Amino acid sequence: MKEQQNTNIQFLNLIYQNAQMGLIGIDTVIKKVENEKIAKLIQEQRKEYEEFLEDARKILLKYGAKEEEISKLKELSSKAMAEVMTMKKGDSEIAKLMMEGNQKGVLEITAELNQYHGDDEEILNLAKRLLATEEHNREEFKQYL
Repeated sequence: MKEQQNTNIQFLNLIYQNAQMGLIGIDTVIKKVENEKIAKLIQEQRKEYEEFLEDARKILLKYGAKEEEISKLKELSSKAMAEVMTMKKGDSEIAKLMMEGNQKGVLEITAELNQYHGDDEEILNLAKRLLATEEHNREEFKQYL
């Protein structure tokens, strides 16, 4: 029982951190976007990630656990990489970077889902919703390439 609870908490934290990484990327690139439609799309994604953070946090509370933030080193590294990758880039290059970020999220969540052996339907649904959101968001940027 305790092992299953730990598995659920660990998986929830992976979901939480995935959404957190999405927010870091968005907050870094949004100020560099000039196209209003792309900026609006990125802002919508930001709201989605905030909802995933809140949903994961609520489920973690049910388990008597607290969310695990990503490490400061990983956060700084991600911000620095996003800054470098968006230097002197146009909106189509930023759209491509956003797609790549969504694809990375798809790969991570898919791997996490395949390794999760828990039975909490609420957690499974949250992970599947995040996966579907990442896939949808990746497709949304194609028109701006």
